[in-house]
Amino acid sequence: MRKPESILASVIVVSASLLAHAAHAHSIDEVLASKTLTVVTTASSPPHGFMDPASNTLKGIMVDLAQGIGKQMGVTVKLIDVPFDGLIPTLTSGRADLMSAPLFVTDERSKVVDFTTPVYGWGEGVVVSDKQPKHFGRLDDFKGEKVGTLVDSVQYKMIKDLPGTQVSTYPDYFSLLADIRAGRVDLGVVDPPSVLYQIKLKSIPGVKLDDAYHPQKSWFVAGAVQKNNQPLLDAINHAIATMKQDGELRAILTKWGVANLEAK
Repeated sequence: MRKPESILASVIVVSASLLAHAAHAHSIDEVLASKTLTVVTTASSPPHGFMDPASNTLKGIMVDLAQGIGKQMGVTVKLIDVPFDGLIPTLTSGRADLMSAPLFVTDERSKVVDFTTPVYGWGEGVVVSDKQPKHFGRLDDFKGEKVGTLVDSVQYKMIKDLPGTQVSTYPDYFSLLADIRAGRVDLGVVDPPSVLYQIKLKSIPGVKLDDAYHPQKSWFVAGAVQKNNQPLLDAINHAIATMKQDGELRAILTKWGVANLEAK
């Protein structure tokens, strides 16, 4: 499941091409007139976003954030669920006005979308089998190991060129954790909040976070809009700022057990 760098590069090229020929997302005036904000998210990453089987509705941190933004703007939020690698293309094609998903802000992504102010963030973590005798404290410890991570993730970009490391990519954490438990990969480089939530939610045995690992980087999650839609971006940033000031954002993060990750 190795993903060549050329394919990764093509993702940005395709996104840029889509941007150049994109249908325009709604302007702030159109959003307010229609009283509807169309938001793309993903159900592939609890607790940030997932499909609740009991209610068959989307839930999670970024879903709650989108609903909060809609409330601040006085509009109804219409959610679109896509796979992780469909988030940016859905936004740049004009099928959504806002992206609210666990996508880290990076310079590369900022070339094709405009991010809002940061909402929350964290560093990478390492998950291993509970039978793994070794500890991995830093990236150099991965040498000679089979390592898994999510496709097109910032963690993949961190580890894809590590010498002596065999890197495999996965569409979701459930399949990655299954391969770690089965011994098909030695460790996974992951988003700790997502993995801890999945282990708890799905009662996944046989895997654990390696407490010896120290994050090498940290990133922030933010919303995003199409390029050159500044008035809409300003309105969304104002909504986020209000949510921070009145404690609504902190309440959302507390609800999902990650209050300590709020961006200041």
